[in-house]
Amino acid sequence: MDTESEEELREPTRLTPEEIHEIVEGLVKNRYFVATQCPPDMITSVFMPLLGGLTGMDTAKIGNILEEYAKAGPRSINGYPMFFSCRIIHIDDWRVIAEKAMAVQQALDEALEKS
Repeated sequence: MDTESEEELREPTRLTPEEIHEIVEGLVKNRYFVATQCPPDMITSVFMPLLGGLTGMDTAKIGNILEEYAKAGPRSINGYPMFFSCRIIHIDDWRVIAEKAMAVQQALDEALEKS
């Protein structure tokens, strides 16, 4: 086995509990656009930093890609915002984020139904 020719793929940076909390809150308050909101063939058009590809990244460890709507550029493409920055979320962190965001949204929906 030729170890010099094998490239070590890096995983997306793991998030702290505080960062996870901030993203969950932002998702529930609709402050973030996530890659799963657009067709897969549009992801590199929406998240411009990905145009060069994900060289060296273990794409199997990507849970989602997101950015704050406030950071969208002045133009859109096919109705989708364009970002010149983005955050790549580790798959394990995304599972936690999605679970917590759904629980918060459900609790909010239930509270609003009772009022």
